Amino acid sequence: MDQCISDPDLRMISERLGSEWRKLATHLGLRAAEIDRIVMDDPGQTENQIISMLVKWRHQQSTSTDQRDVLCTALMEIGRRDIVEDLIEISGLQGPVTFEDLQQEIIDNYKQTATTIPAHPTLQSCQVGIEEFFVPLNLIKNIPSKNKSERLVTLTEGERLLDITETISLNSLDELLNPEVVKEIKVLLYGGVGTGKSTLLVQIANSSITLSSKPLLGRFELVLLIKLRQMQQSSCVLDAIFDQILAQNTKLTKNIVKGFIDDHESRTALLLDGVDQIPSHVLQSEEGVYRVQDILRNRVLTKSFVLVTTRPHMVESVLGCNPKFAQVETTGFNPQARDQFIRLNLPDDADMGEALVLYLKTNQHLWEMSKVPIISQMMYLVWKNQKSLPERMTELFAKFAEVLFIRRYEEMGDHHMMSTMMSTMMSIMMSIIDDLGRVALQGLQDSSGERLMFDETEFQDCQSALAEGCRVGFVQRETFTCGLDVKVLVTFPHKSIQEYFAACHLVKLLQDDVNNFRHHLEQIGEGNVLAMENLLRFCCGRSRQAAGLILDHIREMQGDKQELQGLARLSLLESGSEELATKLVRPTEVFCKSNEDLRSLSYYLQHVTPLEDTYFHIRMRKQELTILKGILLSDGMKSARWIEVVYYLSEQEGEELSLLEETLGVVDEQLYVTCMVYIEAKSWFDVEHVSNSCVRMQEQKLIRRLGLCMIQRSPDEVVDLLKALEGCRLEVLALYYINLHARLGDVSHITSSLTHLLLHACRLVDDVMKDLISILPAGHGLEVLALDGNAFSLDAVRALTCHLQGLPKLRHLRLCNIGLNAECIRQVVSENLPHLKKTNKGEFQKPKKTPTKS
Repeated sequence: MDQCISDPDLRMISERLGSEWRKLATHLGLRAAEIDRIVMDDPGQTENQIISMLVKWRHQQSTSTDQRDVLCTALMEIGRRDIVEDLIEISGLQGPVTFEDLQQEIIDNYKQTATTIPAHPTLQSCQVGIEEFFVPLNLIKNIPSKNKSERLVTLTEGERLLDITETISLNSLDELLNPEVVKEIKVLLYGGVGTGKSTLLVQIANSSITLSSKPLLGRFELVLLIKLRQMQQSSCVLDAIFDQILAQNTKLTKNIVKGFIDDHESRTALLLDGVDQIPSHVLQSEEGVYRVQDILRNRVLTKSFVLVTTRPHMVESVLGCNPKFAQVETTGFNPQARDQFIRLNLPDDADMGEALVLYLKTNQHLWEMSKVPIISQMMYLVWKNQKSLPERMTELFAKFAEVLFIRRYEEMGDHHMMSTMMSTMMSIMMSIIDDLGRVALQGLQDSSGERLMFDETEFQDCQSALAEGCRVGFVQRETFTCGLDVKVLVTFPHKSIQEYFAACHLVKLLQDDVNNFRHHLEQIGEGNVLAMENLLRFCCGRSRQAAGLILDHIREMQGDKQELQGLARLSLLESGSEELATKLVRPTEVFCKSNEDLRSLSYYLQHVTPLEDTYFHIRMRKQELTILKGILLSDGMKSARWIEVVYYLSEQEGEELSLLEETLGVVDEQLYVTCMVYIEAKSWFDVEHVSNSCVRMQEQKLIRRLGLCMIQRSPDEVVDLLKALEGCRLEVLALYYINLHARLGDVSHITSSLTHLLLHACRLVDDVMKDLISILPAGHGLEVLALDGNAFSLDAVRALTCHLQGLPKLRHLRLCNIGLNAECIRQVVSENLPHLKKTNKGEFQKPKKTPTKS
């Protein structure tokens, strides 16, 4: 009898079902003729017809049939779960499902939704496998009740010490989900836009597909991932479970699911993604079971593990509900994880991935920004499609801002606005950027010093822009204590974002009033112009009129000519205006230390007449060989006086020195070219390949002078390479952090041609001094000797300097940090080498009468 449906149950169903009874009859297996007969026997009385149909169906069931299962299934198939729930509540019916059915439905959902993540920030349909592409994040947990006043910041009222909570690093998802480590079963995970919070929760859900999987510590029987931004009508998590996780035709009901959760409360993990994205009126709703607000306040599911994510501006609001939340911040990737992420996403072309990694290492502000996963994602997508990042930094930052803004509407699901009102959206975005940029500029040009952190009150004239900026990710709000004061402070995700917004505002001022623009420009002088590099470059990229005024300002400025000329070339590149090249001072010496420097030099050389008697110092890596080749072939280099190329071997196996040979092969033989090859700790190199390339470059007269630098390599690697280079005229040898104790004599293979010998921190002590003296016989042409970071006695220094009297060309000696008093060293050097004058502590140099090439 327990399996049968009672007459009162049938009466309740007949009162609720209405015109859908025919559909239910069909799902219960009644034939069309049977349904028609019921209608004919009792025309016009719907409830009676329903009762007749249900009674007929019940009579047709065998005694072994579970009528409850059949009827509840049919009702849910026609979308009447509400009747099933009422039936359960009135009759005590348990329903046709088990706890294992709930688990399986969740797993089935996660197999569809939690095994992939977006491969594109604004194209959700483009997905990749999470197991292959998830990279661990940098997770920092605050230690409660342990504060230190160590963060000194500059605010409008002056410098202030902020109370900063001490932290520990969480090394894995295991630790994040382990109450013994985080010390609570309620965790607040916060971080700026695109720092990987949502992806991390998807990875947790994916791990739960196997309930005993290690990342979940085998603790949880239910793992429920709820995207709060999708809760537009109700704050009831039970509703969200049915809307987001369970199948549309599920046999489960809300009462059943609630019962299962209540029974397994301590073995349930609830993942609430994006509490900052749920509409406020929904969050404050008073209706529903397991309301989000009640969960945050620990009024329900008090024994469940709850992980909530948010952007920083909502942290205080969540803690106001329950201050016992363990606070964990995700700062995105560490450098190693960022590099892994890039390489994973460029699997078909290892060289391309490696080139982007190396490019970021030579571009400080992009290197910092790329630790934010969404920024790193944008970079590799551009790099993958264009095989480079835009030459103009402004283009890249404009795209970043646009993607962050569009992503906000993607999250809101407002596809209609995106497709029909793009120009309006961009206008709104620029208005927000201009409002935020006003404060950003005030911070950069503050008379008391640059400010990167702002009091919330500084945005009182643009509160709506601040609120939207927080939601989009343009800025973030955090609360700090400062003594007895509580301060709500605003920061930009990165200084370069602040500089871009400030430049957008400054260009807007130029459009309105050129004198206002000039006023701000005049505040940039010799003392702060280099600190304002990004601001000026962004202005040049936003407006050619601004670029012309800025280049005039740089040309008239006093200061380090090389630095100012480098800034002018970067600003010219950013402007994209070849006509402005004439505003630059023609240089006599050029230093290129980064990819940007090379690109700006290449652009400049395309639009000027040849530079006469100019020295070029170029540091570069494999990915910049194409740029170097264009520079060497340009007409502007025809009259160069000297070109020094410092080449860093990459970490990837390959014949890259052959490419360097090919590149240097385009140089006119009349040009004076030198080459210094750097082999760093992680550089890949083959002794035969390196030695053969060096010999060929000299034999083919591609270069006039060759140098070699090795850093943190084994002594055997050093000795093997120097033996292979014995027939090569090596003029510069620099060895850093290599243990040459008792091995110094092995470098004698190439010392006859050396003009520069630098042995930094090579564990040299007194007993190697004889070897050093022996490889530098009297009359040797050595010009520079550096022994920094080793350990010598004063007697050893005296013996060395006495011997160096026999080296007529010696003009530079460095003995820094060798364990001796600097004054004692000076006295010995002055006595034995009086032609060398002290320039810095431990450094001595022959005064220059005329400039020399070296």
